[in-house]
Amino acid sequence: MNQITLEVRMFGHLSLTLGDKKIHCTDNRAKRVWMLLAYLLHHRHRTVTSDELLSLLWNEEKGGANPAGALKTAMHRVRATLDQLGEGMGHDLLLFKNGGYVWNPEVTLKIDKEEFEALISEAVHQSDEASHKACELLVKAAKLYAGEFCSMQTSEPWVIPVAAYYQNLYTEAVVKAVPFLEREKRYEEGILLCRSAIAIDPYAESFYQLLMRCLLAADKRQDVITLYEDMSKLLLSTFGVMPDAESRALYREALKTVNTHVISPMILQEQLQESEPISGALLCDYDFFKNVYQAKARMLARSGDAIHVVLFTMTGRMGKEIAKRSVELAMDNFEAHICKSLRKGDLVSRCSGSQFVVMLPQANFENANMVCGRVIDSFMRQYPHSPVQINYFVQAMIPSTQN
Repeated sequence: MNQITLEVRMFGHLSLTLGDKKIHCTDNRAKRVWMLLAYLLHHRHRTVTSDELLSLLWNEEKGGANPAGALKTAMHRVRATLDQLGEGMGHDLLLFKNGGYVWNPEVTLKIDKEEFEALISEAVHQSDEASHKACELLVKAAKLYAGEFCSMQTSEPWVIPVAAYYQNLYTEAVVKAVPFLEREKRYEEGILLCRSAIAIDPYAESFYQLLMRCLLAADKRQDVITLYEDMSKLLLSTFGVMPDAESRALYREALKTVNTHVISPMILQEQLQESEPISGALLCDYDFFKNVYQAKARMLARSGDAIHVVLFTMTGRMGKEIAKRSVELAMDNFEAHICKSLRKGDLVSRCSGSQFVVMLPQANFENANMVCGRVIDSFMRQYPHSPVQINYFVQAMIPSTQN
């Protein structure tokens, strides 16, 4: 057969392209076929024996009376899938030799994961890993990574360590490449690379921090603020945690404004006032809540006033587990309800994916408990079918004792 080139994409959805024909894995209807293809492509430099494939696909309990026959049927389906690239391509591309399957050596396979690894390796072996050439190689490699390795097969035991290996290589490439782009003032390239990384792994805080630095360097402070707030909501709703100290420092840097003009006291007052009509408690993010708490705790050391803090926690009724989406909906509903129910001087913030913290500056212990009970009762009347149970804990603010 004439020399042909089969282009393979294993990052993201597995796909194979031959000339103007393309096949790709987009659903689980042919899960076994695409898992076999992925395995054979990953081990394409050697013959994969039938016993190895039998071990991969079946065990004694699940193989049935004739596992060898079942494997033969599965491989027939694999070849039928490859036939979509051209008549007879299933047998032309994938050969059976010496009791196993091997890719036809006359076919050139161009696989993205191999090009990716080659670029990473070349960058690592540069005499200076911070050199322009090394970093350009890393940028090129990062752009090849279109998603998790064989993303439709991530539950397969053999895929899990392989996917983790490539994910780690990708993360390292981005972490090394973006500062290089920033140093060369190629901010837009760095921003695009970071946004692609976040789209691939939306829970990696290191990618957000790299993006925040690029945006700051490009003087896009409002974008940093928006990004941080979106990340905070995501981490809080998913893991019940807040961004780390480095992210908060970048956020605070973005909040700073460069203003060389002197403003009058009247303008200052206008800037500090709330733009919307005041109604109910003030809703704020958790970092702001902590700053207010610490300021109030310092004042308490001198004034001796009583300030109480309440922790509201959502759980399932009667100890039952509830779906994440149900908790999120209850949190949204309770947020709107509690802000309307409390006074203007009270402060409300989400402190985890299922909890609110509230500051009651003008309530003693008894009044605080009474207010909490009233808020919960009215909420449950408004949402009688909500699957959540709301518990609360009231405690007095501890005055700051620092010198």
